[in-house]
Amino acid sequence: MTNSMISFSRRTRLAALLASVFAVNACFEDPLPVVPNSETGSVSGILFFDRDNNNVFTPTAGDSIMPGVTVRLLDRGTTTVLGSAVTGTDGRFTINAPVGTHDLDVVRSSTIIANRFIWCGARPSVYSNEETFVATPLKFGCVVRINIAKANPVGTTVTVAGVVTAQPGRFRAANDNLYLQDQTGGIQLFGVPTSLGLQEGDSLEVTAEIGVFSTQLQLVSPRVAPNIRRGAAVPDPVLLTTAQTAATTNPLAPNVGRLVRVQRVTVGAFASGNAPMNDGSGPAIVRLDGNANTTIGVARFTTGRCYNITGILGFFNNATQLQPRGPQDVTEVSCS
Repeated sequence: MTNSMISFSRRTRLAALLASVFAVNACFEDPLPVVPNSETGSVSGILFFDRDNNNVFTPTAGDSIMPGVTVRLLDRGTTTVLGSAVTGTDGRFTINAPVGTHDLDVVRSSTIIANRFIWCGARPSVYSNEETFVATPLKFGCVVRINIAKANPVGTTVTVAGVVTAQPGRFRAANDNLYLQDQTGGIQLFGVPTSLGLQEGDSLEVTAEIGVFSTQLQLVSPRVAPNIRRGAAVPDPVLLTTAQTAATTNPLAPNVGRLVRVQRVTVGAFASGNAPMNDGSGPAIVRLDGNANTTIGVARFTTGRCYNITGILGFFNNATQLQPRGPQDVTEVSCS
């Protein structure tokens, strides 16, 4: 075969390859027109005040329907209304809307505003020729994490959920305060109804106002939701050194209000309920606060001996104090 024939063969194959590439590109440059999705479905539900806070309409528990309220479906992430309906005398509504996932919105009526009810939102999906039922409960507040709640200005009303780590009566003779903790931190509640008989390990949801006392943030005059779950596990205490305890100087720090433990600490003399403690990393303060001073007592501690101490990490006048709750929180251990 001559060189001219080989060259012609290569040129032929190259031309064919280029032609196929251009043909493919031509297809991409001339796409088919997009056909709008015209399929529809519907969303339905019952709008009600969820008194027992279980997200289910239970009239026997005091839940009440909300008639005459406008409910809307919005294009997801926008304020564009796709459809709306007014709840009937039975609180029910049905909204026809295009297929897709949308935002459900409840327009605040005068009744909702007067009762300070909150709609916490939902994002239902609409399917072709199908009806999607959506629980639509109004509440006193939408739950946020404790660290988020504590970052709000004093006077803000917030709703949090967590487990009781120090029950009423541990510290105050008034028997109306407790500490609540979730995965992000802890906080003290004041004005808890004694009739609830709350214990450590109970799981609560509360709506209350952010307050402050001597630089420690707290929740005051809480409304405790009826959906109390008794006997949930108390979270394990966070292990800290005494130096780490003393280094916490911010009321928003995650460990403030949380159940913590220090190990192998020596404890000095008490004055006004406070004493120095040290595990060798640096000094910190242990406090026998209120009733704990009676149930534990300063005589529990002996100079030169070592203790593991569990308690709530309190915050008073910009300084931390480890507050054991009772005798079970103080254990004598070997110093080595």
